[in-house]
Amino acid sequence: MTASNIVRPSPAWLRPYDPADSPGPIPSVVERFRRRRRDEPEPPSEAEREAARYTVVLASPDAAQALGDDRGEVGLQLFRDEDWDGNPPHLDEAVRLIGEACGEPVALTEHHSDLTYWTAHLRTD
Repeated sequence: MTASNIVRPSPAWLRPYDPADSPGPIPSVVERFRRRRRDEPEPPSEAEREAARYTVVLASPDAAQALGDDRGEVGLQLFRDEDWDGNPPHLDEAVRLIGEACGEPVALTEHHSDLTYWTAHLRTD
């Protein structure tokens, strides 16, 4: 008998996969290691989703009425989704309030249309 004729048992880690030996994948592990397409972005974190719910609007008297503000409040108005959430005295205060709600530092991006408004997102610096 030569060395090439000896049949040695395979180590356990070399055995072929047998579904009967496995309880099945753990969903969180599968999601973590699932291959993503290169163009598929990472899903947003909870803090990113919360920040995206906020909009700060600079309301003139006419804009305040158009927004349905029966109090006629002008100046900065803070909205969470479509609900009025307060009147921050300045943008720094709006950033602080949104950051506290998200649990992470945020930044505001300015937009112009018929109103000037800012959308919130997590700060990257």
